[in-house]
Amino acid sequence: MPKLDADGRTAGASEARPRGTRSWIDVVDRALVAADRALDIVRKTPRRRLDVVPTPKVPEDLFGPKPSPAAATVPAGEVAAPLGDPGLLVQIYGRRTCDPSGRVVKLLSGKSIPARLIDMDDENHRDLEARLIKETRSYATPYVFVRGAYLGGFERVVELDRSGALDRLLFEKGA
Repeated sequence: MPKLDADGRTAGASEARPRGTRSWIDVVDRALVAADRALDIVRKTPRRRLDVVPTPKVPEDLFGPKPSPAAATVPAGEVAAPLGDPGLLVQIYGRRTCDPSGRVVKLLSGKSIPARLIDMDDENHRDLEARLIKETRSYATPYVFVRGAYLGGFERVVELDRSGALDRLLFEKGA
């Protein structure tokens, strides 16, 4: 920006205009300089211009295939144990911090049904989640098994309870 003298004129400008008169360009320029100085006072960070624009990091694909941990792999020739235990009346794979998991446990305990909750946040059960998703084709917890067969999640259990089919399923097959 051009430097202004005490009269508001550009330094080194010709004296063709009479003293005391200013062109509109000088007035606007002076106002812009004053506004810029005022903004410098209230700015929290100094103005900088980037010489090089950084490239953004490419986010990890959250839904892509992930390598399974070594504990989750089954050696060739061996069959993995089924997730649902036929010896248990109700088995729930869920999280203790998951509200739907707690509501299913509460619903079943209200019917005096012993339900075994397997906490998937536990270090020993973390590898089960990938297997549960693959076998049940569901991403939502809890995973409810009745006598070893997959029943469904929270919504399915509540739906069966409202229709009365849950009681028939649990009590008529001989417990």
